[in-house]
Amino acid sequence: MRWLALGAGYVLLVQAIATSIEIVARKVFNHSFQGIDELGGYALAISGAVGFGYATLTCAHTRIDLLLSKLPLAGRAVLHMLAAAVLMIVAGGMFWYGLRSLRQSISFGSISTTPLQTPLWIPQGLWIVGLSLFLLLTIVIFARCLAMFARRDFAGVEAQMKAKSQEQQELEAAGFGGMTQGVKQ
Repeated sequence: MRWLALGAGYVLLVQAIATSIEIVARKVFNHSFQGIDELGGYALAISGAVGFGYATLTCAHTRIDLLLSKLPLAGRAVLHMLAAAVLMIVAGGMFWYGLRSLRQSISFGSISTTPLQTPLWIPQGLWIVGLSLFLLLTIVIFARCLAMFARRDFAGVEAQMKAKSQEQQELEAAGFGGMTQGVKQ
């Protein structure tokens, strides 16, 4: 999954460079490369879907831990279970509506209304792949948490769902991820 997330990041980087070149070309040479903005929208949607899955896997979603840190372990486990369930429901909804959109594009033979006239099933299909990975990861994580919760392994639920500290994230980014203790790899 990490390679997919890195690939998505590189796609966005290439898109940012292409957009910059497009802007300069329009201002300086009065020339436009048709379709850069369209491709940028596709790149953002697809990489966003992949990023959702990666953020789920690494517990990187934004959360507010003000109340959570004050609760006993069992209370934290209940809130972690609730968070995992809500994330799974949101992922399911995104996948469902994305799949519905893809089906409509295929059944109507929809194409973009831009000079590229892209058949919309192509970017939507890639988007659905990213959303399906997101949904699959949320289902697996929820199922693992549910099994641990049923065994009253509240520490396991906490380890599965707890966000990494800023310091832990920086150490992992620097290549020292194995040196952090108690961090889920």
